[in-house]
Amino acid sequence: PGLAGALLVGVSAAKAYAYALGKPLYGVNHLASHICVDQLEHGPLPEPTMALLVSGGHSSLLLSSDITSDVRPLGATIDDAAGEAFDKIARVLNLGFPGGPVIDRYAKEGDPSAIAFPRGLTGPRDPAYDFSFSGLKTSVARWIEAKRAAGEEVPVRDVSASFQEAVVDVLTRKAVRACRDEGVDHLMIGGGVAANSRLRALAQERCEAAGIRLRVPRPKLCTDNGAMVAALGAEMVARNRTPSSWDFSADSSLPVTDPHVPGNHDHDHVHEVGKENLYS
Repeated sequence: PGLAGALLVGVSAAKAYAYALGKPLYGVNHLASHICVDQLEHGPLPEPTMALLVSGGHSSLLLSSDITSDVRPLGATIDDAAGEAFDKIARVLNLGFPGGPVIDRYAKEGDPSAIAFPRGLTGPRDPAYDFSFSGLKTSVARWIEAKRAAGEEVPVRDVSASFQEAVVDVLTRKAVRACRDEGVDHLMIGGGVAANSRLRALAQERCEAAGIRLRVPRPKLCTDNGAMVAALGAEMVARNRTPSSWDFSADSSLPVTDPHVPGNHDHDHVHEVGKENLYS
């Protein structure tokens, strides 16, 4: 899943490389790749793996017993994802785009308890693992507008810290709960928002208190990158998964339950391609 234009470029390039080199072709899932990339940082994934994915378009809790074939969603955002909320609040504060890094930076100099912003879907009757950040975004925006309407200066650092704390509080609370409920003793966090310093710190604190091992890749591997796609592709090869058909295309809404796009016909002919006949 992702932006169709970018996906089409990637799929076309992959097909060209596979054909030119005589190699099998694997269409893989962007979200599953965010989980698999942690193998480059901390070694093989435990099975099952509990993953919290937080990015501009996704906030999800996923349980995977096999990253190449079995990814089960436990919960997801029902409106704005965490990354979207960061971007929108940064825009209201006139901090530019993308919002995640700049809010993280300002929040380090602010008071996370200065303003009591709401925590969405944390009531006793709310879905245990789903996320909602639309109400939080609206609450923060109205608070800022009220300050400006009254002619008062907006405390950007305190707003950033308080908003960020509300987001990471919900994310980590639900992730630790999912680990406990499912009997999983570790948590992997991936996606662009996983680069957020406060999310990493609070997740570490709560995981240690609950006896859960935390796995978070270095920031460069959290944001979208080629290494994560290659990591999942390599795992497909290692586990002898069926290569994809040559006619597969980009799918901007591929569900996370499909870690890869399998083939439906014989691929032996792929290995017959060589430089001697490719350019003849």
